[in-house]
Amino acid sequence: MHLNGSLIGPATLYPGFSTPAQPGETMVIFANGFGSTSTPIVLGSSLQSGLLSPTPVINIGGKGAQVTFAGLVAPGEFQFNVVVPSSLANADQPVTAMYNGLTTQAGTLFTVHQ
Repeated sequence: MHLNGSLIGPATLYPGFSTPAQPGETMVIFANGFGSTSTPIVLGSSLQSGLLSPTPVINIGGKGAQVTFAGLVAPGEFQFNVVVPSSLANADQPVTAMYNGLTTQAGTLFTVHQ
């Protein structure tokens, strides 16, 4: 999603609600399953937080993206603030995250358009 909370995708996906990401833009990605954080998880708590260390490696369109934040923001929910590489072409670009020797599944795409 865009930093303002609007959806990333082709403008035709949800007309009036989705727009492509732009090269150089910071976008937000949510995920789960990344493991322990800098702050211990409190069992049963509805509020969770903590940073991931090391920072995951996120690639968009096969290019390394700058990760400006990587942490737990809710029980089981991780947030990554990622800068879209400026050299990407207009297209649906694949996105992967690598952490602790594991890579997320293929098939996740973000629409990028200048």
